Amino acid sequence: MKSAVLGLVIMLPLSCVAQNPARCSPELPRYAQWSAAQHFPVVLDPQSQQALAAKLARVALGMSMDQVRALAGPPTYVADGTLQPHAVACVWGYSFEDSGPAEPIGAKHRVIVGFAQDGTVAAIVPQRVEGIQLSQVQDRSCEADSPNPAAALSQAVAAGKPYVADNLRQAEVRSGYPALSLGMSIRQVENLLGKADWEVAKPHPHPPQVWVAGEPCGRELAYIFRLEGSNLEDPKTVGIYLSFDDKGGLVRATPQNLEGLKTMGSPPREGTAR
Repeated sequence: MKSAVLGLVIMLPLSCVAQNPARCSPELPRYAQWSAAQHFPVVLDPQSQQALAAKLARVALGMSMDQVRALAGPPTYVADGTLQPHAVACVWGYSFEDSGPAEPIGAKHRVIVGFAQDGTVAAIVPQRVEGIQLSQVQDRSCEADSPNPAAALSQAVAAGKPYVADNLRQAEVRSGYPALSLGMSIRQVENLLGKADWEVAKPHPHPPQVWVAGEPCGRELAYIFRLEGSNLEDPKTVGIYLSFDDKGGLVRATPQNLEGLKTMGSPPREGTAR
């Protein structure tokens, strides 16, 4: 997931304008402005490339725009970002070689520096430039991005057998469910319902043109009463699915094939499960 997020910025043309207000200074040229004044191909001489790469290699996450400018000089061109939550608000591009607007984005030689809304470096992405380490702000809430089923459930799935929660377990979950309320933490929920059978981190969806660095993940819990196969999200599965936002609060509770229990909360945004 993290590598895919980094790939998004490499594909940015650095000439688009976001719908939300930009964080890039208006006096800095956008790619279209810069390219209109060039005679392509534009290639820095080897000595200049080496010197610029050495400077950019010292750029670090958390630096301010002023610190980056003092260290590596002004960027060749910039792209306006977005003020959507967790998104990069401004992108600086340092060009080493460029054959013009018709050249595929992936063929350009440059280093891209992305700044968060607070004006600090959130990512450094070298593109066909040696000696610079790819780096991006990471969020630990996305580290557990694979399902973690409970032992009894995982054993049944591994053996290819149906799973049915015992009567005491089902009664505990059913009796605790009416006491749930939106905004509860995972710990509060598990105090009422017991330990979940399944937990997974879910990255939040965002438009493909938005570069997100260190995006927090939401989480989902599942309490399974009956499972016939290995797919916990099969519509035939009997259970309860709970969705939490990136602040850790319960936003959606969805009983599936369970009479007498009502859904609560808003439907998840497009791109998330359930």
